[in-house]
Amino acid sequence: MSGRPVRAAVPSAAAKILGPLAEEARARGTPLYAVGGPVRDWLMRRSNFDLDLTVAGDPDPIAAAAARLLGGRVEAFGRFGTRRIVSGGKFRVDVATTRSESYPKPACLPVVQAVRVPIERDLFRRDFTINALAMRLDDGSHALTDPYGGLRDMKARVLRVLHPASFRDDPTRVFRAARFLGRFGYRPAAGMVDEAKAALAAGHAARLSAHRLLHELVSLLGERDPRAAFALLKAWGYSGLLHPALPLKPALPPGVEPRLAALALGLGPARGRTFVDAFPHEHKRRTRLHETLELAFSDKSPRVVCEASVAASVRRFFPKLPPSALKPRFLAGSDLIAAGLKPGPDFHGLLDEAARLQRAGELTTRAAARAWLKKRLRPAIPILYNPGLP
Repeated sequence: MSGRPVRAAVPSAAAKILGPLAEEARARGTPLYAVGGPVRDWLMRRSNFDLDLTVAGDPDPIAAAAARLLGGRVEAFGRFGTRRIVSGGKFRVDVATTRSESYPKPACLPVVQAVRVPIERDLFRRDFTINALAMRLDDGSHALTDPYGGLRDMKARVLRVLHPASFRDDPTRVFRAARFLGRFGYRPAAGMVDEAKAALAAGHAARLSAHRLLHELVSLLGERDPRAAFALLKAWGYSGLLHPALPLKPALPPGVEPRLAALALGLGPARGRTFVDAFPHEHKRRTRLHETLELAFSDKSPRVVCEASVAASVRRFFPKLPPSALKPRFLAGSDLIAAGLKPGPDFHGLLDEAARLQRAGELTTRAAARAWLKKRLRPAIPILYNPGLP
């Protein structure tokens, strides 16, 4: 870019972290940059609590300094040696070494060609021009490095990949394209949608693993309103990689897991479970989603207290459920035993009958359920034939 250097305004909260890290890098003679999303959002005057940092050298001293500053610890993250600082603060800090990459075949993870490369080479491995931005920190200049026209495209409100084979190399970028177009209201650069469809038609997108698709699904559901992104994915043919009948028209509740539950419920009991089981969710989340489906499509009240998030998802999906429907069953086996019954087929049939009535709202309290049981067990009074009656 020619003319006056462009500088982004760093928010004060981020500057309190970046200032000491810049001093550490300067003392070590190591170029340090903020890269990607944070720089993009600062230029747009949008908040961002992810601090993605890149050094043209050893990342460990900067990561260690960040951990001390944040009162956290350093963990190696991902296969490329990124250091993530784990702390209780609102900022997520990642530190990586500048590197160049290549893709041996479509849709595979990249391999590192070289490390500690110039920042311009590092930025070429990014997805879009608006993310191929870097801000110099160690020299205090905050000068913008923008070798691929990201600032130009931001001003034009255009989303552009860095090269024509971008979606062939990494089809997950199509999901990110939908997110950014939906979030920012940008338009795709000429030819970009055709390139996305070509990657799908060639079978490259179908090579994506369930782990990578889950990451993109969770990122989509983390958007403020993901419906625009989902609509684009459907138009491009990519929503079928998540599920061929994903219900995307109704508004989704806030939160990733409630939105996953809403999508599963919208698919129905069988297809909803298939949707859940298609992805490698962590065990607790998978269990909650299964419980949500089971509770939603049962005709009986549950045996035990439901987890609050599970009950909330079911009530959102069935807002007219009676208040008693999702409460634990009012009657238990002990109630029937106290009434003189012995366990057996009729015993369990009575419990199920009461649970159905409770789910339907016909039994609204434990007292009402006990009264129903007493009446249900009352022996019928025989009517004797009297020939003297007319």
